[in-house]
Amino acid sequence: MRFLNRLQTRIFAFFVLLLLAVQLMSFWLTYQSNQQLEDQHVSNQLAVAGLVFESQFNNRNNYLAAFAETAAKDFGLKEIFIDGDNRSFLVALNNHRKRIDASLAIAVSGEGKVIGQLVAKKNDLGKEQVELGSEQGKDFKYQLDSEFQQLSPFYLLDGKLYQIKFSVLTSGGSSVIGWVGFGFIIDDVLANSLRQLTGLDSGFMLNADSKMKDIGHSGSALTLTEQSVLAQFIEKDQRNSDYILWQQSLGDVQGASLHAYMYKSRSDLLAALQSQWLQQIGLLLLMVPFSLLLAFVISGSITRPIKQLIEQAKFIAKGNYDSQVTVDSSVELTQLASEFTVMQQAILKREGEIAHQAFHDPLTNLPNLNELKRVSASWFMSHSTMAICLINIRRLTDVNVTLGHAVGDDVIKEVARRLCVMSPKALVCRLSGDEFVLAFESCEQHSFEMFLNQLQQQIGQPYQFQDVILSLQFTAGVSFYKQDASLVTLLRHADTALQYAKKNKLDYQIYDANIDKNTLERFQLINELKLAIEQNELVLFYQPKLHLASQKVTHVEALVRWMHPQKGLIPPDTFIPIAEKTMQMNSLTRWVINEAIAQYLRWQQMDIEICIAVNISAENLKDEQFCHWVINVLAKNNVPVSAMTLEITEDAVVSDPEQAVKQLNMLRENGLKLSIDDYGTGYSSLAQLKQLPVDELKIDKSFVLKLMQDESDQIIVRSTLQLAHSLGLTVVAEGIEDKLTLDWLTELKCEMGQGFYLSRPLPAEKFNQWLMASPYQKETSDH
Repeated sequence: MRFLNRLQTRIFAFFVLLLLAVQLMSFWLTYQSNQQLEDQHVSNQLAVAGLVFESQFNNRNNYLAAFAETAAKDFGLKEIFIDGDNRSFLVALNNHRKRIDASLAIAVSGEGKVIGQLVAKKNDLGKEQVELGSEQGKDFKYQLDSEFQQLSPFYLLDGKLYQIKFSVLTSGGSSVIGWVGFGFIIDDVLANSLRQLTGLDSGFMLNADSKMKDIGHSGSALTLTEQSVLAQFIEKDQRNSDYILWQQSLGDVQGASLHAYMYKSRSDLLAALQSQWLQQIGLLLLMVPFSLLLAFVISGSITRPIKQLIEQAKFIAKGNYDSQVTVDSSVELTQLASEFTVMQQAILKREGEIAHQAFHDPLTNLPNLNELKRVSASWFMSHSTMAICLINIRRLTDVNVTLGHAVGDDVIKEVARRLCVMSPKALVCRLSGDEFVLAFESCEQHSFEMFLNQLQQQIGQPYQFQDVILSLQFTAGVSFYKQDASLVTLLRHADTALQYAKKNKLDYQIYDANIDKNTLERFQLINELKLAIEQNELVLFYQPKLHLASQKVTHVEALVRWMHPQKGLIPPDTFIPIAEKTMQMNSLTRWVINEAIAQYLRWQQMDIEICIAVNISAENLKDEQFCHWVINVLAKNNVPVSAMTLEITEDAVVSDPEQAVKQLNMLRENGLKLSIDDYGTGYSSLAQLKQLPVDELKIDKSFVLKLMQDESDQIIVRSTLQLAHSLGLTVVAEGIEDKLTLDWLTELKCEMGQGFYLSRPLPAEKFNQWLMASPYQKETSDH
């Protein structure tokens, strides 16, 4: 019974929390709605205040303007004005004033004298009393004519402000004889009128030199707090959260700015809304005890069957799916218990399916990588002689593209079936699209090759799909367990062997550290090459070019090397292909050109005049900015364009002839010498060679190395020389390794030669030493 009561208390607590959540949500929504309503009410009040003020102000302006114009057209008034009878004129002017109950009437002569100024005031008994203004008979304070037409609608007289409008008095149709104006005083009466219309306290202030003067205010006098709030608002537009504020600038009056304002305490304005808000809160609070009572009753009625369901759900949660869920309660809860039983069976079935899917391939129903990990875990613990065979089905992509993915799926399933038939002792798994794994717990390497040959024969048996006969083949990579190896390591080794087999067109390859060494080294070099370029780990070697006619070294070829901090000197054949495949050729070539220019300048300081040839690649010619960069960097370093030759292979030109010719033409037009490197090994035609804007051909060393032993090479070189000279090109022969070859080339008028007979590529310091000791050194007089 005690446990039942605790359960009931929990259910009751749940309802209480739910009730509180609902009440809090209701409270929050009501609060937000009330806030929005308050903001909207304030906005509406300010908008109405602005409209009311503008309407009142404009109505007074229009009324005064219309009446002033009417009075100005009064013939009797104008006649008295002209006659100069001042007393009669004042009587007539006062009669017009009384028609609209104006507070001020002014008449100005054509000479700018105030000939009539009447001010209406209230005496102590509240009756109207008219007096002459203090400016009667004096000069009018404003200039006449155009400025008079733009006169402010406000007039300050004896500390009181009037809203006034003037109209011109004319005689004879167009002759101006004076002006007449009428005005209403701006005082507490007007402010109270605005207050009655808007519900906001209203008033007017003059602001001169940051001193505020109140000239009209509704209700009682402003408190100090109100004066401060209004002053801050009018001067700095600084609002106060305790007040609703509105103000409008009405212009300047004798050097002071006039402002109309309306305000009200926010609490007073929103008092009615606050009352509604409190009523809503009270209603929400009244609902709380009733809801709690109802929650208590409901919790008691559902405690017992809920307890039974909870206990049985806990039992099922422990993995007991064979029991049946039952409760002694209403039809609905009995049905719920029955649904629990159905759900538990569905969960049991679904868990089995999910577990199977997690460890099996959905297409072939073979184990997947997860199952391989699970099964092989125990093999590693026993240190068995296990083996991993990674199998890749050949040309499966062609099958998918040609016959469709449905046929490709059938091929995968057929390969899976054949692998299972041929490998009863292996765990056959499918890793991905066309890759399978055969995992052996115990296997000897010497017998594995025989197994792979048999497997290839079995897999290679023809497979017929409808009318198409397919020949299935695979490539395999194999790795065997070694001490401290993991499944990840074995799979990586098998994949390395598989890639090696693919690259070398083998049926299979067993992993060996030797085939992995280059892969790891290449991977490391890819990551390190960018850093090597940035940190100047590269160095240039220079191989001399001999001018055969003069037997003097006039040129060198700059050849880049990588001085790796751990691996030592790395030849270009190792890292240049990496640079080409990783989009780093532009950075590499720019480094080489910068360093070659620096070396040229150092040789100049040593009084050594040698031109430098630099190799550029197809990637450089694809970069439209490269040619501009070369031209600019030569000019920036004050190096003549004749000091540099750019060498490019035929293959680079063939890859994109149009772009290459465009870039080479730009270089040629700027005076750079261009050379076709390794001529004879590429695929360029004679017609294409004719169109290339080059100055020089370099005969590939493969035609020069055995020149004196191979008559065919002599024919090729002789023909190339004749062709080049016919096209106006100079020729450089690479690969000169003996004096006979050098003499033969010199006799055939070959312009330049290079090769190991002269010198191997040398770093700059050693090249300088070689040059000083060489008989081919240019004399100073040759400079």
